Amino acid sequence: MTDFCPEGYLPTEAAIVAAAERWFYDEFARIETAAAAGRQTGADKGVDALALALSQAQIPDELRLAVQSLLSEVVHRLRNFLHLGKLTSYYFGDDGRQPVSRAYWATAQADGAIESSTYWPFGQPSRWYEERPHYALFFEQSELDALFNERSAESSAFPAAKMKDLVAALRSLDHLPNRKKQREALRTLPEFSHYHLTDEIFREAERQIPRKPGRKPTHPKH
Repeated sequence: MTDFCPEGYLPTEAAIVAAAERWFYDEFARIETAAAAGRQTGADKGVDALALALSQAQIPDELRLAVQSLLSEVVHRLRNFLHLGKLTSYYFGDDGRQPVSRAYWATAQADGAIESSTYWPFGQPSRWYEERPHYALFFEQSELDALFNERSAESSAFPAAKMKDLVAALRSLDHLPNRKKQREALRTLPEFSHYHLTDEIFREAERQIPRKPGRKPTHPKH
C-alpha cells in the first residue's frame, strides 16, 4: 500500500483524529493532555499523542480505554455519515478517482476500513496466499471540512433544563450492556443529536441512575 496522498485529500485513518478534535473537543483535549504527561519522546500532538496512549505500556489502562472509546465513537459516526450519503470516501485506480458506494458501509466488509484507510472491493482474503485488489481510502478535504462546519453550526450547548430528559432517555437504554453503548445511543437520538454532549454531562446524568447490582464497571479497577 502506497503512502502517497493526493493533494486535497486525507487518508480516512487520519480523518478519525481530525474528527475527534472537532466533534469531541473537551474529551480530545483531556486525552491529549494526559498522553503528553506520559510522553517520553518529542511526539507531536494529535495522531502521535493518541497513538502513544494506545501503544506505550506505562499509559494507564483508564487512558487507553478512553482513547479507544473516543475513536470508536468517531468511527461509528463517520461510517453513519458515509452510509447516509452525507460524506463520500474515494479510492484511486487505473480509471482515476472512484467513489465507494453508500451501501458498502452497511456491510461487514466495511469493518475496519476507515481505521486502516484500506478499501477491499471484494472483501479481505480469508487465506494467507490469496491476493485480492485493495486500495488506499481517502476523504476529500473540502467535503470533510464542510461536514465539520455543518456539525459545528448544528451543535449547541446542552441546556441544564434538558438534563431530566437525558436522564429519562438513559433509563430507557438500561438494556444496553454498558455505559459506552448507552452514550453512543444517546448521541444519535434526534432530541439530543444537535447538542454537544460532553463526558461531564454524561457523568452527571449517570450519577442520577444507580447501577444495577452485578453490572460491571466501565473501567477495570487497579
